[in-house]
Amino acid sequence: MDPSLSKEQVRSDNSELRQVQQEAEKNMLSVDEIIETYVGGFGRAELFQVVVVALAGAFDAQQIFVTIFTDAQPSWRCTDGSQIAETEICNAQSSICEMDPTLWEWERGKEVSVISEWNLMCANTIQAGFPSLFFFTGALLGSIIMGPLADSWLGRKRTLVLSTVMLSLTGCLTSVSPNIWFYSLLRALTGFGRSSIGTYCLVLSTELVGRKWRSLIGFIGYFSFTLGFLSLPALAYLTRNSFSWRSTYIYISVPPLAYSLLLLLVWESPRWLLLSRNSAEALKCLRKMAESNGRVIPENIEIEDCIAESRTESSLSLLWTTKWARSRLMSTMAVGYGIGLIYYGMPFGVVSLDFDLYLSVTFNALSEVPAAILATITVAKSGRRRAMILLTLMSGMFCFLCVLCSMRIGDAPNSTANRKNWAQIAAEVGAFFSAVIGFDVLLIYCLELFPSSVRNSAM
Repeated sequence: MDPSLSKEQVRSDNSELRQVQQEAEKNMLSVDEIIETYVGGFGRAELFQVVVVALAGAFDAQQIFVTIFTDAQPSWRCTDGSQIAETEICNAQSSICEMDPTLWEWERGKEVSVISEWNLMCANTIQAGFPSLFFFTGALLGSIIMGPLADSWLGRKRTLVLSTVMLSLTGCLTSVSPNIWFYSLLRALTGFGRSSIGTYCLVLSTELVGRKWRSLIGFIGYFSFTLGFLSLPALAYLTRNSFSWRSTYIYISVPPLAYSLLLLLVWESPRWLLLSRNSAEALKCLRKMAESNGRVIPENIEIEDCIAESRTESSLSLLWTTKWARSRLMSTMAVGYGIGLIYYGMPFGVVSLDFDLYLSVTFNALSEVPAAILATITVAKSGRRRAMILLTLMSGMFCFLCVLCSMRIGDAPNSTANRKNWAQIAAEVGAFFSAVIGFDVLLIYCLELFPSSVRNSAM
């Protein structure tokens, strides 16, 4: 027997043995374990990603609530150059729909609102409400269509980029609408595009960090949404002398297009990559995250094969055909319906309150900041279900108080009316404040109730 051949065989056998030993020494960990142990639960890399992703919430808030100003009926006055303003023909109590159009005029011109530009102040109430109706119908359809795409082949990141681009393009086109019908159609497309931006942001952000940091991630997203909401009354007030509803849409629609380019720097969710059976890319993403934090993932670390979860189909059918999923979904939808009526109804209804519009919207927007803080504390310290019951009861009680404060008995003196106005806005903000906390808690609750494969669809 050739001695050299024998040595080669020994080396080959030893090499194979070492390879087998290395394979046996590979440490199989879940995505959460890798993030918390080797990547760092929440380092500077995750902070950058989370902040960038959360910015989408600001643009979302602007598109949702912009119609508070663009679709409001502006103030009017009696025409100058005559004594008509001193007569009973034209005064503050007169109805512009019953007066000669030559007796009154809009204080800041017709272009300040779609209502004044297209003479909708005396039109059918339903027609004036078409833009909001179409917007939320588009949002509903978008949630059904776009949500599953984020769970399936498109992914979290690309769906978010697509949504922000749609938000920008449809918003810019809205500014050149020739009539109420085109305006309503474009608002529907905008609603479709922004339908699940909040969901994408929350899901993508929370899937990049460790479990214990998820409540903080929710707060960052809520704070960004609040900044977007708060920017609207600031923009409307600063441009009040030259306010134009068309210009406003341009102001809030161009930045999302530039922002969509910034999103290209964001990592895709490693959990979604794993669910899409791309474990190598998921591990590569985690290694980049660790490197950005100044850490290293050992070469023998592999991602645990989530067979049970990866075989779950990312479709709406699972949510309806599986008993546990259907029960959870119906419960959260019922709560979401009640909270949604107040969460959206109160800000859109402030135009009917006996209070300054700029201050009303500002108070609502500012209330989201402490609401986000309390929501974060509630999620960390309290049970979800108990908190939801308490918050929904509080919100409903404040709604009834708002109605009671709006009831006038006779001709009250100005001082009494002023007190009623402040009481009314306090009740309105209280109802909205409770609904905001409830809505924030509900999002986190829903996030925890469903697996990654159907998380966007469920939310």
